[in-house]
Amino acid sequence: MHTLMSRLLLILLLITPLAYAESVESWLDKMNNALHGLNYTGTYVYINDDRIDTMQIVHRVDKEGQRERLLSLNGEAREILRDSNKVTCILPADKSVIVGKHKAGSGLPALVPDDVLKLGAMYNAELIGRDRIAGHPSVIIAIEPKDNMRYGYRIWLEEQSGMVLRSDILDPDARVIEQMMFTEISLQSPVSMDMLQPTVDHAGFKVITDQMAEQQQPANIQTDWSFAKMPKGFRITSQAIKPMPMKKHPVQHFVLSDGLATVSVYIEKPATSEQMLEGESSMGSVNAYGRQINGHRVTVMGEVPKATVKQIAESVARN
Repeated sequence: MHTLMSRLLLILLLITPLAYAESVESWLDKMNNALHGLNYTGTYVYINDDRIDTMQIVHRVDKEGQRERLLSLNGEAREILRDSNKVTCILPADKSVIVGKHKAGSGLPALVPDDVLKLGAMYNAELIGRDRIAGHPSVIIAIEPKDNMRYGYRIWLEEQSGMVLRSDILDPDARVIEQMMFTEISLQSPVSMDMLQPTVDHAGFKVITDQMAEQQQPANIQTDWSFAKMPKGFRITSQAIKPMPMKKHPVQHFVLSDGLATVSVYIEKPATSEQMLEGESSMGSVNAYGRQINGHRVTVMGEVPKATVKQIAESVARN
């Protein structure tokens, strides 16, 4: 028995360093590939602003692209279906089905860098340990910002596939303000088309279709608006003009990013009777800041600290 235990200990000592043989950049690349390239089913909890949501997820990848079904297991019932073209949200409480344009990204609230090789300019990333999540061995990656204008992150990745099993968002005081964690997950399990069919009976529900045309513009298009002094590392990654229902004027939408954190800026000319956000507002890890400029409403929001949305809002200027 002693000899057997000694051999097992030796095997563990030999295996343990293997998880660290790959670089942090390799692990983050593996994570992105796993999120979008694996078939998986599971259940995860999402904790934000003292609210706990439990979600069931089914994810399939085939030659047609990615398909996904998410079902809430607590609170108000809702089910979300995604494919390469659209997102369908079934809301039994409102007896409605909302169909909108597909947006890139998995349904998981997980961290996905735009370019892992550029993270070093604004963040320090390193492997800091090992753990077990939902019964799966995992490695832990810490991504720490180099200033207080962005959040820090902890990510737990399954050792074999790189799949995200848990992710924490930390504020500038290193407090966890948002968390996602799988309680059960099956990787590379067969996922049939039947498993992606809605389970919530929505016969007779009102169907609401997003018909708002979005005029995508290149990031360097001429505009009446500029950003005088954004936080270091942030840049405009996209711009769009969105006609909005019940509004006379379209809304300009800018997306800013440092490669990891993303911030949205909305600029509109509101009716005088509309209520407007003035100053700051928070909900969990999401902060917002609103102000008026020359009769226009500027609203900045994103998963970044309060100081960041405020600085971006105050940097907006009319040319």
